[in-house]
Amino acid sequence: MSLAPLRRANFVDDAHAAIKQLIASGELRAGTQLKIESLSRRLGVSSSPIREALRRLENERWVQTIPFRGAFVRPFDERELRELYEIREFIEMGALRKLLNLEPRPGLETLQEAYAAIQAALTAGDPAAHLAADVRFHQAIVDLAGNRRLSEMFATLVEQGKCFMLGRSPEAMARQREGADQHAELLALIGRGDAPTALQLLEDHLRVTGAGT
Repeated sequence: MSLAPLRRANFVDDAHAAIKQLIASGELRAGTQLKIESLSRRLGVSSSPIREALRRLENERWVQTIPFRGAFVRPFDERELRELYEIREFIEMGALRKLLNLEPRPGLETLQEAYAAIQAALTAGDPAAHLAADVRFHQAIVDLAGNRRLSEMFATLVEQGKCFMLGRSPEAMARQREGADQHAELLALIGRGDAPTALQLLEDHLRVTGAGT
């Protein structure tokens, strides 16, 4: 993956975005050491923005620092991913209950657009785009409930888990190709206001996705 040298004023933000993209694309795989000098040369900035970007990525759980060894792309952690999906379940189920109690239900076109993006990514066979579209779909469920604090919490949680969730995208895409796409069914149930079935489907979907089975 080729990256142009960074030219804009805010080098830390640019370095942060560029390194995250290299990890999300799979070019920098789990366990890869992130050498400051090498990244500095590649991105065309001094070492200071790289160090700050790596600290930020560590806070977001994309990177881990090992004392006396340096920074590395964070390896996949099954337990952490399961815990993340447990918290997601609490947030999304609560948001969906609230959304289904609203009449009329707002912004369903946002969910439809996100679902279309999921299908486009599936057709293209692009795991990174598939993950982005899937996150957009689930974030929309939370956003449509109308609680800004809940939306912020969910966005932060998902951002911290993207490095792990990306590893599950090929499995999720395979399930959809086999006809087990629950997004379309969930979208239809929300549109009809079928709360019991929609809530059960979302719970099942999150548990299957989190377990990777």
